Amino acid sequence: VDSAELIDGSIDNSHIDAMAASKLTGALPAISGASLTGLKAGSSYFRAYFDIGANWLNLADATKVAFNGTYVNEGSDFDTTNNRYVAPEDGVYVFYFHIYTAEDDESNGFKWRKNNSAVGLQDTGGIYTAGSFYTASDTMVSASLVVQLDADDYIEVFTQGTADVYSGHSSMGGFRLS
Repeated sequence: VDSAELIDGSIDNSHIDAMAASKLTGALPAISGASLTGLKAGSSYFRAYFDIGANWLNLADATKVAFNGTYVNEGSDFDTTNNRYVAPEDGVYVFYFHIYTAEDDESNGFKWRKNNSAVGLQDTGGIYTAGSFYTASDTMVSASLVVQLDADDYIEVFTQGTADVYSGHSSMGGFRLS
């Protein structure tokens, strides 16, 4: 039996056990994603700010940086009442903050906390993942974090030492990567 004896349409899905992708040629039909597995449903991303106007805040050591307003909060996973992002499901997440700081204070520093602890957020040198910039000049401190979270884990930003923060130019954000 060769192709001359085969009637068009006589080979259907029940006659094909497997086929290499390289055998597919020509115009292919639209492919639906309905049968794909392992994909995360929905979106989760946010960008938060200080909902207090433009003010200088003098924050003590180990004080939570209270981003209490949101520009966007897709998935509603950033809680403005307790100033933390709560993971809706297991996955890899990316976070960032930009904090305008200094006002003649040389001890400004900030750090990430996961579930109210810096444990697991250290680099190989044992240094906490932080954005610290010690200068008496006004400056923007920025830091980012890529971290594995389980559902209901949460991320916050705290001061590391005393810090002067200008609320009008500071924000925090993040999103689920996978």
